[in-house]
Amino acid sequence: MATLRALGLRWALIFLWRIAPLASGASYRVRPQPTAVLHGQTAVLRCAFDQISDKEVVIWGGPPNQLVISTGSNVLPVYGRHRVVGDTARGEFNLEIRDTKLEDDGKYTCYTDPMAAAGAILTVVVPMPNPPSISGGELTLTAGEQLSLTCRSSGGHPAPRLTWLNGTDPFQSSSVSSDEDKTLELFIPRLTKWDDGTNFTCLADQGFPELAKPKGTSRILRVKYPPLVQVPSPSVHVREGEPASLSCMVDSNPKAEVTWRKVGEALPSLKIIRDHLLQLPKVSRTDGGLYQCEANNGVPPVGLGSVTLQVYYPPVIEATMEDKVTMLYGRDDPSVQCIADGNPKPHIRWRRKDTSLYWDNPLRFHRVRYDVQGTYQCVAASDGFQEVTKDVFIDVVGKPSIQSDASAVEAAEGSTARLHCEILGDPLPGRVTWSWRNKQGVENIVMATDVGLSIIEKPVDDGTSSTLLLKDVGIAQEGTYICQASNMFGEARREIRLEVLGSDQSVVALSVSVLMAVLVLVAALCVCWAVRTRRICRKKRKETPALSPTRSMPPIPKSVKRLGHGTNDSGVEDLELQELDGTLKPRPPPRGDKQWASVGLSYSGLAHATTLPPYTTVERHRPDGEDIRSRGGIPEESVLSSDEYISIEAPTPPPKIQRGRWKTRGTPGGASVRNSLHEAENALNEIQQADSI
Repeated sequence: MATLRALGLRWALIFLWRIAPLASGASYRVRPQPTAVLHGQTAVLRCAFDQISDKEVVIWGGPPNQLVISTGSNVLPVYGRHRVVGDTARGEFNLEIRDTKLEDDGKYTCYTDPMAAAGAILTVVVPMPNPPSISGGELTLTAGEQLSLTCRSSGGHPAPRLTWLNGTDPFQSSSVSSDEDKTLELFIPRLTKWDDGTNFTCLADQGFPELAKPKGTSRILRVKYPPLVQVPSPSVHVREGEPASLSCMVDSNPKAEVTWRKVGEALPSLKIIRDHLLQLPKVSRTDGGLYQCEANNGVPPVGLGSVTLQVYYPPVIEATMEDKVTMLYGRDDPSVQCIADGNPKPHIRWRRKDTSLYWDNPLRFHRVRYDVQGTYQCVAASDGFQEVTKDVFIDVVGKPSIQSDASAVEAAEGSTARLHCEILGDPLPGRVTWSWRNKQGVENIVMATDVGLSIIEKPVDDGTSSTLLLKDVGIAQEGTYICQASNMFGEARREIRLEVLGSDQSVVALSVSVLMAVLVLVAALCVCWAVRTRRICRKKRKETPALSPTRSMPPIPKSVKRLGHGTNDSGVEDLELQELDGTLKPRPPPRGDKQWASVGLSYSGLAHATTLPPYTTVERHRPDGEDIRSRGGIPEESVLSSDEYISIEAPTPPPKIQRGRWKTRGTPGGASVRNSLHEAENALNEIQQADSI
């Protein structure tokens, strides 16, 4: 019965609202606002008007279907938990709902004019009884597989919104809604090692955190993946004798087992293995090489890492290298190879011991001679280490090799001729023989027992020397002398031509020199005569005493002295003799204050042979360091008698003499020379006498 009354009242109010004047002067001071209330608690929807008149009625409508709940301050009886509160005199008509229920959830409107009604949503919040659930991914997956996770929520009002989080960041979301259940799926087509340990969280949020806090469920993803090996130091460098540590860093799930091996060889016996570390307390040169670490956790493929160990050690020359190498004399392009080991790779060179002469390796000889015999050193040098050497003696064997000071020797007639040859060979020849081939081509063996002949042999470095001395040589001894030696490998010969310089040749050469000196003197006298005609030299001519027919020859001008001859070249300094074309002559004393016309007066006895120093022939080279004068083998020049100073025939042009090592300093037969000087002095006297007339 009461219900029917309430319905009747509602319809009456509607009728009155419809027939009420359309014009209204009321305006909203407070409009209804959306409001959320926890289930079972009280909710208040605020609404207030300004300038409301007594004729205007405030109406609240609400769910379901916007039915009228109250008019003015009167609430329909069917809404026992509703009431209008506030100061109606001031236009306040707030709707209060006690012990809210889910049917109270919906839209509420407050108005005096239906055309300008203001409404608000009242949400009755019923928290979720449990957090959402996740299905899928319970087992550990392997990299490369796919992942599918499903999140479900149940209960609660309003229905929660589901979100997938990767840690704290949103991952992806898609939902399928129903009245009772909410679901959201997560799908990854291919897992990687980076997905291992990912925290996937499904979060359920009802939108009113102050009334119902969001709830979430997490799942940590476990992904198995094969070992990944990283090598911090791919190449390790260490000196021999120092410790070394090789390392491999392994990333895998599950944890991998690490094993070490050396490529092509066994691991060193002295080692310490600690998981990913291989320690060698004291490395040797044999420990160098390529090492590999292998990681295996059951998930293919197996992980591999490589480390190269470089062991530096000083150079070492191969011990099998011989200390002595024998080479055959005369062989072309032989070589000696030196092999050395070291790290870094040594630079190998050769040098002659105790010298700074270096050659590349292998040591090559263009042609083997006896002078290459000796000790050579193989030198191996590496950066950071001291160089090492090994001595190798090069022993040259073969037939003898004969060397001579000259292929031709000149000797003055009557002097001692010296012929020398040096013999090298291994083995040394038993004896050295000399033979002589005369100008007719007849060859005879020279014996040390021959008269006027001696053979001197003495050892030298790596050989022997033989010297043939011919005393008081003459033209008959001219020819070719042959030095011969032989051993088991063969025979060697050396020819030395001997040329004997006779007295005629010496006289001719001296005569030419004297004539040149006379010509120079005559030219000087002509110049003085020209000066006298100008009355400059007249007074001096009266003071000059008459020249005796026995005046000596003026000194030879220096301009006629040939360079390369005389005692200065041989290292012997003789102050009383001067050389004229190879012949020693007396040197005049200083002129002092004497006039030019009186030159030679101090040698007035030049015609007497007993006043001259003896003429000698001095050899320039002393054989074997011996002073020739001490042997008594140099004959003195015989004293000339006064009969030899008669005349001299016109000399023939001197032959061109090739002078070798053995030069003559003078020749016997000085009579012709003195006659030439005497004739030159007579010519000088005649010129001066004619000048005084």
